Amino acid sequence: MRFVKNLFVGMSAAMLLASCGAGGDNQGTEYAPNMYHSVAYEPYSQIVDEDAGRWVTSIEYPDGHAEFFNSNKLNGKHRMNMRELPPNTVPRNKHGWLPYRLGKDSLAFAAATLKNPLDSTAAIVGEGKVLYETYCDHCHGPKGEGNGKVADKYAGVPNYKSDALKSISEGHIFHVITMGKGLMWSHASQISVEDRWKIAKYVKTLQK
Repeated sequence: MRFVKNLFVGMSAAMLLASCGAGGDNQGTEYAPNMYHSVAYEPYSQIVDEDAGRWVTSIEYPDGHAEFFNSNKLNGKHRMNMRELPPNTVPRNKHGWLPYRLGKDSLAFAAATLKNPLDSTAAIVGEGKVLYETYCDHCHGPKGEGNGKVADKYAGVPNYKSDALKSISEGHIFHVITMGKGLMWSHASQISVEDRWKIAKYVKTLQK
């Protein structure tokens, strides 16, 4: 009897250890698998099978679908989580501003025509100061004099208080932040349109 009991325990342990083995597409036996395998949502495609991921379903969804189902039933035949824009429309930001379309070589035009849409309030300038200290200080220095820590390694960082740059417009500053100039690369991917205008406001206060 004891032999049978030991044999049963040994076989159970062996089966348990074997089930933990993983390799290739076999992930082995997992506890709470939906904690290990997050559902990736692709913006331009959908999983339309309502039983997809049934094996990991641990949540009772109201309509009874399984874990991986992510279709937007309201989007009809296109089967996309993100709807396409209507034809001939242009996306705007929360302020209603259009995308910035001027090319990198349009600095003179931008400097002469662009107007800062933000008011020169203390709050706006204060936010511009924080943004400047985050994104600009290391090159242009705390007072805009081109003496930041990076300027010690790379000569040619402009001094915003120099006679040549004292009269530049906020549109000039915005365009350079957006498109880059000289040693400076574009910062459009790091700084939003609104924040670029705030920095331009603050730079002009430094020049005063």
